[in-house]
Amino acid sequence: MGQVQQVDTSYLAALIGEMRVAQLFAESGIAAAGEPLPERLDMADFWRCCAENIRLSNDESHGTAQHPVPRGSLSLLVMAAKEADTLGGALHRLSEAARLVRQEVRLSLAHGRGIMRLTVAPVTPPQPANAAATARMAVYCECFAIVIHCALRWMTGRRLDPVRVRGAAQLQGMGGELLLALGAPVKRHGEGAAIDYAADDLSAPILPRKYTAWGEAEFATFLAMLAQGDAVPVATDHARVIEALHNGAHTQEQVAAALGMSVATLRRRLAQSSLTFRDISAEFRTRRLKDLLATDMPLADIAEALGLSDERSLRRFARENLGLAPAEYRSRFA
Repeated sequence: MGQVQQVDTSYLAALIGEMRVAQLFAESGIAAAGEPLPERLDMADFWRCCAENIRLSNDESHGTAQHPVPRGSLSLLVMAAKEADTLGGALHRLSEAARLVRQEVRLSLAHGRGIMRLTVAPVTPPQPANAAATARMAVYCECFAIVIHCALRWMTGRRLDPVRVRGAAQLQGMGGELLLALGAPVKRHGEGAAIDYAADDLSAPILPRKYTAWGEAEFATFLAMLAQGDAVPVATDHARVIEALHNGAHTQEQVAAALGMSVATLRRRLAQSSLTFRDISAEFRTRRLKDLLATDMPLADIAEALGLSDERSLRRFARENLGLAPAEYRSRFA
């Protein structure tokens, strides 16, 4: 049985502001008035605070929209999606309905190799000069994506474990804790949040559930998701190195800088788990190489994407880790 996870309180503060967090914590008994805010918060309490902030402000956008989005707007999206026959149809209905109902975010779909990607992104590009507003929108997109995922789980009665999850680069310093509730690897780049659903799940039928109060179903589904299976480890050193590699770091020095530590500290922390940067980097590059060789990308471009100096280095790396030259691997597993 999994355990209810926790999230850094800074996530909630970025979304609704520290003053509102202090108010909600005092009202709910999480922290007494005037006391320092706890650094971490149970995911369930995070969700309750989000719901209470919507009730107090009558704004489902948590202040990210130009004008308040009244309560019940999200329910309209869920009701529209529920008229579909399958998960794939529900995703299309969601993206279409969002254009009419939501003014602050854009829902878009894209097909990839064995997946369908749902992306939740700001309608208006973030303003670099307003870091607080940019962080609020980034957290909001993650929350929006999780709510949509809970709705789809509720509609289909399936776990719908994502293949991959992406969050905004803006929240790199916060790790991937909030999105880890989805139970899939999290990487960060770009804007907004994205969930990759397996193509096999797209034919899942929408169940004939009687629609009552979606907010209650949403929260119950969220808690069930948190408790399902083994808890996802929060920001292990191995996971953080992989995330840094995903985000474009190639060398040990670049990864250490991205994680805000020295190379010596990185080596020491990895050694405590019997790991080395070389092994993790090889693991990541091997998986990435397989993905890129499944495309038509030129070998020179693949070498550059992997941080290798040239095609010769790429061929040597492929033989060491795949047992085949890149061209041989492509022809055999095309």
